[in-house]
Amino acid sequence: MFTCGTYAFAQRTITGTVTAEDTGEPLLGANVLVPDSNIGVVGDFDGNFSIEVPDGTQAIEVSFVGYQSKIIPLTDSNSYNVSLSSDQTLDEVVIVGYGTQEREDISSSIQTIETEELGKTPAASFESALQGQTPGVNISTSSATPGAAINVNIRGVSSISASSQPLFIVDGVPLVSRNNSALNSNIQPTNPLADINPNDIKSITILKDAAAASIYGSRGANGVVLITTKRGKTGKTLVNVGYYTGFSEITNTPDLVGPNQFKEFFNTAAEFDGLGEDYFDFIDTSNGVNTNIYDEIFRTGITQNLDISARGGSEKTRFYLSGNYFKQEGIQIGQEFDRLSTRLNLDHTINDKVKIGTTIFLNRSNHDRTINENDEYGVIINAQGWDPTAPIRDENGEFTNPFSYNTWWPLENPVLIAEEYINDSQSTRFQASAFAEWKIIPDLTFRSAFSTEYSNFVEESFVPAGTNKSDDGEAIFATYEETTWQLENTLNYNKTFAEKHDLDLLAGWTLQETKAQFSDQAGVGFATNNTTSISAASTIINSTTGKNQFGLQSFFGRANYSFDNRYVFAFTLRADGSSRFGEDNQYGYFPSGSIAWRVNEEDFFDIESISNLKFRGSYGLTGNQEISSNWVGTYSLNADYNNRPGIAPNRLENPDLGWEKTKQLNIGLDLGLFDQRINMTADYFNKQTEDLLLSAGVSGLTGFSSVFQNIGEIENTGFEFSLNADIFQGEGFNWTTGVNFSFLDNEIINLLNDGELIGRNHILKEGEAVSTLYLIKYEGVDPQTGDAMFEDINNDGVIDFDDRQIAGSALPDYFGGWQNNFRYKGFSLTANIQFSGGNKIFNQSRHAYENFGFTRSGIPYANISQRVFDNYWREPGQQTDVPRPSTEAGQLQRFSTQFLEDGDFIRLKTLRLGYDLPSDLVDSIGLNGLNLYVQGQNLVTITDYLGFDPEVSTNTSNQTDLNVLQGEDFGTLGQARTITIGLNASF
Repeated sequence: MFTCGTYAFAQRTITGTVTAEDTGEPLLGANVLVPDSNIGVVGDFDGNFSIEVPDGTQAIEVSFVGYQSKIIPLTDSNSYNVSLSSDQTLDEVVIVGYGTQEREDISSSIQTIETEELGKTPAASFESALQGQTPGVNISTSSATPGAAINVNIRGVSSISASSQPLFIVDGVPLVSRNNSALNSNIQPTNPLADINPNDIKSITILKDAAAASIYGSRGANGVVLITTKRGKTGKTLVNVGYYTGFSEITNTPDLVGPNQFKEFFNTAAEFDGLGEDYFDFIDTSNGVNTNIYDEIFRTGITQNLDISARGGSEKTRFYLSGNYFKQEGIQIGQEFDRLSTRLNLDHTINDKVKIGTTIFLNRSNHDRTINENDEYGVIINAQGWDPTAPIRDENGEFTNPFSYNTWWPLENPVLIAEEYINDSQSTRFQASAFAEWKIIPDLTFRSAFSTEYSNFVEESFVPAGTNKSDDGEAIFATYEETTWQLENTLNYNKTFAEKHDLDLLAGWTLQETKAQFSDQAGVGFATNNTTSISAASTIINSTTGKNQFGLQSFFGRANYSFDNRYVFAFTLRADGSSRFGEDNQYGYFPSGSIAWRVNEEDFFDIESISNLKFRGSYGLTGNQEISSNWVGTYSLNADYNNRPGIAPNRLENPDLGWEKTKQLNIGLDLGLFDQRINMTADYFNKQTEDLLLSAGVSGLTGFSSVFQNIGEIENTGFEFSLNADIFQGEGFNWTTGVNFSFLDNEIINLLNDGELIGRNHILKEGEAVSTLYLIKYEGVDPQTGDAMFEDINNDGVIDFDDRQIAGSALPDYFGGWQNNFRYKGFSLTANIQFSGGNKIFNQSRHAYENFGFTRSGIPYANISQRVFDNYWREPGQQTDVPRPSTEAGQLQRFSTQFLEDGDFIRLKTLRLGYDLPSDLVDSIGLNGLNLYVQGQNLVTITDYLGFDPEVSTNTSNQTDLNVLQGEDFGTLGQARTITIGLNASF
């Protein structure tokens, strides 16, 4: 009795709560132990624990599966709040196609991206938050237009006429990611991926090589992006609320001169041409008008985002429910994007053998855009050529007409275009899926999933009557509706034999069908601008409706085998049958194989500092079926003749037409040092795309001029490298860093129409990149005369389009990023740097504001930049790249390398400072956690590019443009610098 009493007296009770560091959620069933003893307890549903420890105990150890264990030194306090960080060891589970794998068993090239901060990025779409974070993945934001399309290329551009964008899959459901806009000739297309709420995303996995992506067969040639959304967890319901507001401004504007310098410059031009030094004195600069056009079209854009989510559940049923409202006012007037979405994810365990689940997602987005890119009625291009002596509004408050003042380049008042021209669209998306899993025997699981996605896109365009673009008014109304359903059935067998042989077998069968219907109507002649309805038009100039349907049936299998945790083998085969192709070639077969050798697991390997050393190799075949339509023979139903209805052939059939095929070799190395404190990955890849889907000429006897055939070849080769390190780990301070870079070479190997001209400034040429610029060569300024010099390659004495030559590639040769994360007690600091280079940009916008004095009918061309005014040639012997002013056209060749620039840049993409309030303070106000943060985006950009931003590109209207017409800037809106203030609270 005395002994027991003494023992009981020598105890103390330690209580506390265990939560996840990244989410603040309680960790159900965390283990709490006294080191070097058998004393321990398990936490409850709310993460709470209570443990009796012997008096004199110095510390306790807290652990939870999937999280890093932590030793907690004991002080005089008897209550502790413990947060555990995610475990990034080799046992980490990685999402792969149709399943998961442990990272140590990965033999292909797969990249998993941390997504903790996605919901805090003030962008409409999640892709922009991933820029610079993944080797081999080049993500470019072509415009600052809210909700605009973003270009994503994994290991290069692999096609000419088919899509080079990756396949996006959300919770197993393929996502419609192409641009279905009918208003894409002069405005940035909308981004379907902006429908997804970034805060719903739990993880993103990128499948880069053929061994990883071939499980998706005919859709995997451009890589695959697997998006997994958050799901419920057993335990107390946790509610998260996040809100931020951001303030955005244009990052850079080329300086334009004021009225006095404008007049002086053109008088100098006239003087050089012998017209007299006061030739342009009719320009009145004494009335006090000095229009700063940037102040008229740019504003402080405001972004607001509200997220509310709840997750929890019992041991049987778990749920995740979220709602999101996002609103972004563009930095240019007339532009706005807003999104309202909700998601419900449910999982239910019927018994130890069967579980079911469902996902429901609903979204509505609204886009307000303006004419800009590649259009002479664009807001930006008309603003940059605006006469500084011309006001935007007259004394009556009416919009002024640029033709009433002193320049002839601007065709319309840019503020009028932004405020009165209409380019609106509404996007509605509904996605639902349900699955059932049956564990037939402990090692054999059957899964069946059915999903459907409905998307509806409605857009309206209106040019008011009485404007310079249209005297009578013109309107467009277009719709695009698409419904997709998919059925997937998989059987998975996973077994370990004799503790050395790990076998994972997968077999599957899928069916998918997509139906689309669309309409496009245009009318002209409106009696009033108060209505934009097509029915109010006096003349319907176009009315088109159509339907499209295609199906896909697939059979696939995968075998993964690992011996003694040292040798890893994986083999995949998929057979796809598509209704899109010719009847003689509807099925394609896509095999791949990969191997890996974990050298550090060998008995002979004895280097303690190396915790992981793995060599990888893979080779496989993937396909591309992402063409704009079914390429089978079709008939037109409106072939009327002599006022009688008729049917006529509309498209010639090619029964042998099939997939573009991409063969890819990948050789990789994974290296881990000092218990994974330092991790390095290096990959070399060779990616050859054959049987390109291209239009080829046929005999006129067929009644057609061309038909799509499988001809041509493109090759992408490159090297990727990434290094991640835990630089410092301490009780109060932690620093992790990661750097990645990629080198890429894109080349057309074989082409039927070698030397084919694309647009005005590009060429398809064997031995060159897909997006190769083709321009007249500018040879500088003659120091004696000040005249511009251009290379006359055909020696005909005339500089024209016949003198164009290859001027460089618009695709970057290298790109990458550098990420740093610092944490000190409750403070955190994140800094992400992005870089890219080796590409050329044709800055066609400069021809409007660097015109060197060119005039017509005695009227100046447009305003000029301060750079031109400061550097133009003034006297013999002067060395400069800006010709002398002239009222004649000889100093300006619009489509020449005179406006060609390097696209290299380094950007501080993100800088975020956050603070987690102390747990005792948070507890006192009834919260589980509260994080406050301030963030800057696009804060600093180092570049020699003279335009708004080196990331811009005009030609993004369709998949072909994204492939072959990159690197043009004609009135494109540059990136915004954004400061964001936000909070995240959980309770």
